[in-house]
Amino acid sequence: MSSMPFPDPPARLHFIGIKGVGMTALAEIFLRQGYSVSGSDSAETFPTDSVLKRLNILVAETFDVAHLTINTAAVIYSTAYDDSNVERQAADELAIPQWSYPEALGLLIDGYSRSVAVAGSHGKTTTTAMLASIMETAGLDPTAVVGAPVRSWGSNARTGLGEWFVFEADEYQNKLQYYHPRVVIVTNIDFDHPDFFKDAEAYREVFSAFVKRVPEDGVVVLPGDDKKSMLLKEVVKATVVTFGLSNGCDWQAKSVLIDNGQTTFQVYKKGEFYGNYRLHLPGEHYALDALSAIVVADEAGVSVDISARSLEQFHGTARRFELRGTSNDNIIIDDYAHHPAEISAVIKALRSGYKDRKLIIVFQGHTYSRTAELLDNFAEALSKADVVILPPIYASAREKEKIIDHHALGQAVEKRQQAKVVCVDSFEDAVVAVGSEAGPAVVVTMGAGDVWQVAEKLLS
Repeated sequence: MSSMPFPDPPARLHFIGIKGVGMTALAEIFLRQGYSVSGSDSAETFPTDSVLKRLNILVAETFDVAHLTINTAAVIYSTAYDDSNVERQAADELAIPQWSYPEALGLLIDGYSRSVAVAGSHGKTTTTAMLASIMETAGLDPTAVVGAPVRSWGSNARTGLGEWFVFEADEYQNKLQYYHPRVVIVTNIDFDHPDFFKDAEAYREVFSAFVKRVPEDGVVVLPGDDKKSMLLKEVVKATVVTFGLSNGCDWQAKSVLIDNGQTTFQVYKKGEFYGNYRLHLPGEHYALDALSAIVVADEAGVSVDISARSLEQFHGTARRFELRGTSNDNIIIDDYAHHPAEISAVIKALRSGYKDRKLIIVFQGHTYSRTAELLDNFAEALSKADVVILPPIYASAREKEKIIDHHALGQAVEKRQQAKVVCVDSFEDAVVAVGSEAGPAVVVTMGAGDVWQVAEKLLS
């Protein structure tokens, strides 16, 4: 690593909004590099609480100027907290340097000679975890930041001594502007975050500007079957490599078979057989995630035997088709899907893997703006389940107005006259609604908010 603008360890870094998945990962990496780390956040329960506890990082569940002392060398803050936050104001008054999460991550990445950004609308977390795991198996000892805890790590961060840095690159709020990777994977482009991007073109332009910055000696990996993503090829100066299911792709997945909770497929490179692969995750979309990771692993010199072995040993990340257990003969799965395309992919995989079971989806919409903008798409995707249970929408702290509610979403699903719809006012009511349905079923708690708590209540 080269020198960075951060103070030298063991300086104290304070993280405002430390419970966010990216913030937790960054805090862990700095901690393992010898820094003293503290943090603050709301008292709300987060999936990262267990990670922070294991790391013995002191987390204050309130914001107070007392959390900043003369020993605080720098502040890193979540973009969820603007300059009205009392701790950020105190840092200004004390002249303590501050970086936002994407700024700090970008500066950290710049210290590595080889960096890979995994960008796109869907599949970023799984793809990032797969690629980092392959590199780990290959002995490349990467550092990685993933959008959810990787099951084999028990964390969403990995601190290695190698020259590779693999990270999930979120497009929201144009965080991509702070990153300058040598390699970029674009998983797909599907309009999202209408609270920030005014339209689909503005959304795509963020990705266009991102891949345009990749240097000529770099690589941009694009999904050959996604027309929106392939438009990016026009601005790329680096080498472009395509992956997908069609014959025109540089790397192709063939004979994709989903059975008994697993996915098997064959990989072809430039029309030549490359290798056989098996995943312990069901779904064509997981085969595509794996394929893009295989492409970059091959670029890094990893053999087919190692990538195949690593992916067969890969058991996913938290909240991505996560099998939580069984309750009353029902299989309980938790998934992060919060966009219509993601919901459709998960339901397709469930229909292939659990053909003899009723499909019950407990879906918590994530933000009023997304739910309203994509209402018809949500309704169409959810209508493919047998039963749809809808608790109240998870609102963003940035949203000032409740422009839609879960009842409106329920009515839109009901118009399709395919799935039974139950609107509930609490997670406790959602548990009761699940219990009233005859099994055996596969029950999926779905959404980017805190709907995972329903899965825990069902299992308890």
